[in-house]
Amino acid sequence: MLACAITAIVVLADSVHGRKQYRRERDATRRRLVELERREAAAAERARIARELHDIVAHTVSVIAVQAEARSYTIPNLPADARDGFQSIANSARASLVELRSLVDVLRQEDGAAATAPQPTLADLTALLEAHRAAGGTVDLLITSPRPRATAAVELAAYRIIQEALTNVRRHAPGAHATCRIDHTRQHIRVYVANTTPSDPTPAHLTGVSHGYGLDGMHERATLLGGRLDWHPTSDGGFAVTALLPVTAADRSP
Repeated sequence: MLACAITAIVVLADSVHGRKQYRRERDATRRRLVELERREAAAAERARIARELHDIVAHTVSVIAVQAEARSYTIPNLPADARDGFQSIANSARASLVELRSLVDVLRQEDGAAATAPQPTLADLTALLEAHRAAGGTVDLLITSPRPRATAAVELAAYRIIQEALTNVRRHAPGAHATCRIDHTRQHIRVYVANTTPSDPTPAHLTGVSHGYGLDGMHERATLLGGRLDWHPTSDGGFAVTALLPVTAADRSP
């Protein structure tokens, strides 16, 4: 009887342990399936966005480039400054196409890895400011100290923040003069972009409210790097954006 009791206890304990092990394995399998489904859904969504960008946005931008360049040659007696304006539109559209293709490449990669094409840095600011001037804007650049050795993620974020800030100036403050100031320390890069009162104020500018995602996107870029970004109207009726980015930050985007 004692042997039978011991045997029964051993068998029962083994059965309980087996059931627990089975539940653990079942739960682990379920979690793996859920994660796999999540990854597949994310990949499908990235592919869909990539198709939309390629089929709709890229097509539209390419049409703008072709039409702008064609108008510069087909309109009779076109003034030189108007011809230069059309060429500037065409060049900007082609540059946008290059960045769109790079973005589509990123979206189509299953692991979300960065594209192999070189990303812009603060060394490319001259071309960015020239593009702003070619589009009819005016801007001054002030760099107060030597450029430190920063990570690629920080360089790209600083460039994109300046790019978006200047785009907002052209969109929401037409005719305003912009000032771009970059301050470097051993720990941080400070980017400051401000504009004067626009010659043709818009409601979005007067209220300090944007109907797009430019400011939110800049804020997310800075936050992902452990920095911060602020924006506010200035006392003279303009608008200012200030970003503070840690020099050695690594990209923490998922």
